[in-house]
Amino acid sequence: MSLRKVKIEDIVIPEVRARSRWTEEQIELLRASLGKFGVLQAPLVRPLPDGKYELIDGENRIKTAKEQGLEEIDVYIVEMDDKDASIANIMLNIARGQQDPIGIAVAIKKALDAGASIEEVAKAFNRTPHWVKFMVGLLELPEEYQRALEEGRLNVSHIREAMRLPDLYEVDAALQTAMRLNWPATVLKNYVDNRLEQLRRHQKTVEETGVATPPPPPEPEKLVKYGQCLVCGRMVPREQIYLPATCKDCYELAQYIVQNVGTGQKAMNFLYQALTNYQAFLHYQQQFMAQKQMEYSGYPPQMPAQPTPNPTQANPAPQLPSQVQGEASAPTSMQPPQKWQPKNPKENQHSQ
Repeated sequence: MSLRKVKIEDIVIPEVRARSRWTEEQIELLRASLGKFGVLQAPLVRPLPDGKYELIDGENRIKTAKEQGLEEIDVYIVEMDDKDASIANIMLNIARGQQDPIGIAVAIKKALDAGASIEEVAKAFNRTPHWVKFMVGLLELPEEYQRALEEGRLNVSHIREAMRLPDLYEVDAALQTAMRLNWPATVLKNYVDNRLEQLRRHQKTVEETGVATPPPPPEPEKLVKYGQCLVCGRMVPREQIYLPATCKDCYELAQYIVQNVGTGQKAMNFLYQALTNYQAFLHYQQQFMAQKQMEYSGYPPQMPAQPTPNPTQANPAPQLPSQVQGEASAPTSMQPPQKWQPKNPKENQHSQ
């Protein structure tokens, strides 16, 4: 690599190349730097057979120098083929941090067309082959989204999240909303997660009922403000969503209650009444068994105390499930307390 001063008009800027995205403020700082100090970091070029030079890195420096009336500029000259020049162009732009994803995708495709393998490109950038395929796949996006990527209205993370959706109709609804509302990728991810869960539940309902119905329409703004309950499937305000941390048994129990009793306050009232009645039943059973023990031991019979009815409960108590009734009526072995140890009835007769 050698440093040499060449004419700016002899430097060819290829159409297909990766480009960094510069703000107006950065361009102004570059102009000020060139005016005061000259070119501090020389552009990188490679020689062409016709005596000219192809630019590898430094497009903004070349253009700014030309705007300021410079005719020559110092450049680094390196010998590279098409494949290595494309890879170097991409690496230098990625290292700068603000890259144009479509430009990088075009440059990667150029390197692949020049003979580089996907694995070779992936190794050069310390990325996976999947990353290389994904970047090249950006070139298959509609023009609107490619332009949004070039202008910075979308980034690669937006595309990656939206592509998790099952079809182009869903992808388009997600990206259009993200651009219109200026969503960051984290908000879009939230929507995609909720939408996938909504579609999963719809498919489960179709399989259970055997009735093919269209899925609910995508509503990105609503799904971001609301979350879907994993138990009952309702959409509720996000502040009412709690992090699920339940075991399989508790999760299935909650789903069983929702499917057979209902949701919200209705289910809570039903369960409260059922538990209250069941506790009263157990109390009655305990007194009944104690009475039986007293009869066997010679004490005079006593009627078990009846639970005091609650006048506020206007509705009749729900019947317990037959399975619970069977368990509650099973014979129970009970030992009376020590103070209940009876005297022998025969001894009572002799004493009289």
